[in-house]
Amino acid sequence: MKTDFFSHIAGMECPGQWSITIHTDAKGNFTVSTLFKLDACGDTAQKHILPFTATGRAQDFDEGYFAAIEKPVKETAGLLHNMEDYMKSLSKAKEQSKMVQDNKTKSKNKPEGGKEGVAASDAAGEEAKRKAYTEAIRKVVDLDALCKYDEALEMMPTAEEYPDREAEIAKRKAELERRKQQKANLLF
Repeated sequence: MKTDFFSHIAGMECPGQWSITIHTDAKGNFTVSTLFKLDACGDTAQKHILPFTATGRAQDFDEGYFAAIEKPVKETAGLLHNMEDYMKSLSKAKEQSKMVQDNKTKSKNKPEGGKEGVAASDAAGEEAKRKAYTEAIRKVVDLDALCKYDEALEMMPTAEEYPDREAEIAKRKAELERRKQQKANLLF
């Protein structure tokens, strides 16, 4: 038996990861779920894209499956490529920014052991602290999206560690507590 299934996929010219799930029922109906993702996309927003799902008979899918998914897949691929390009350009812009370049120049020109060396290490410490906070919040947001509120609350940075972010931390913590309580109420 010859099939042109993979030729159709190649013809869309959308390289990426395809997840296709096929469910059949006793009446001979099919439910097909198609999800397209980019492996290289660093933006976590792609996790929120739902699969394209269709139901019908085998003949319906033989005749119209690729016509039905082509436009959504191409739109998804375009969106994900744009997100990836945006993330790369943002990173490049940060590296190229005048402020970053000036800071690199200043830290290279400062003598070691003097007051200016201490200021440079303080700036590096602040940058590391900011990155640690950003990473912790990113993990909290991911756990929140997965409805893992207990774990998200455990990962939440404290106001003692980040006094300049106290209001933001309190607000996010209160929201996580509220969602945790809602989930508990739904389960019982």
